[in-house]
Amino acid sequence: TTPTGARPRRFAMGDVNDPFYLVKDEIQATVDKVRGVLERMERLPEGNSERQRYASQITSECESVQWQLEELDRATAMAEQDFMRFKVDANELASRKRWTAATKSNVANAERAASAVLDAAKRRGPAGFDPSNASGYDQGIAAANDDYLNREADNQQLLMRKQDADLDDISASIQRLGQVGLTIGEELETQGKMIDELEQDVDGTNSRLAAAQRKMNQVLKKAGAKGQMCIIAALTVILIILFLVAFM
Repeated sequence: TTPTGARPRRFAMGDVNDPFYLVKDEIQATVDKVRGVLERMERLPEGNSERQRYASQITSECESVQWQLEELDRATAMAEQDFMRFKVDANELASRKRWTAATKSNVANAERAASAVLDAAKRRGPAGFDPSNASGYDQGIAAANDDYLNREADNQQLLMRKQDADLDDISASIQRLGQVGLTIGEELETQGKMIDELEQDVDGTNSRLAAAQRKMNQVLKKAGAKGQMCIIAALTVILIILFLVAFM
C-alpha cells in the first residue's frame, strides 16, 4: 500500500512490471534458444542423427511458445475491450499485436523446418529389413543399429521428461504473473479510492476556508476603520504574549 501523504504511483504504459512484458521476455528467450538450435541443426549434414534430436527439441519448444502466444492474444483481446480498466491505449495494443504476429510467424517457420527433418528421418528408416536373412556382417550392423535406436529412444524419453518439467516451470511462472496482475489491479483500485478521498477532503477544506473568509469580511465590515485598528492591535498583543510564553 502507498504511505500516507505519498504520491500514488501510476502504472506506466510498457512498464517492465506489466505482466505482458514479463511473459514477452520469457517467450523471447525461448525463441532465441530455438533460433540457436535451428542454426546448429541446419549446419549438420543430411543423415546426421543429431539433426533429428535438434528437430525434436525445436518442435517441443515451438509448441510451448505457441501456447504462450495464444494466452497473450487472449489477454490483449481483453485489454482491447476495456481500455480504461487495463490502462493500455490503442497504439500499445497495436504494437503488442504486431510483436505477437511476428513471433508466431518465426515460430511456425522453425517448426516447419524441424518437421521436415523428422519426416526425412522417418523415410530413411530401416523399413522392410529382415536381419534373419542377412549375412553375419549385416546382422552385426543391424544389431548396432538396433542399439543405436534404443539409445536414441531412451534419449528421447529423457528429453520428453525434461520438457515436461520445463512446461511445469512455465505454468508456475504464468500463475505467478497472474498473481502479479491481480495485485497490481488491487493496488490501482486502492490508490484510486485514496485519491477520491483526498479530493473530498480538499473540497471540504476549501469550503470551510471560504466560509471563514466570508465571516471575517462581515466582521471587518461591521467594525469599520476604528474597529479594524482595534482588532489588529489586539491580535498583535496576543501574538506578542504567545511569543513570550513560548520562548521565555
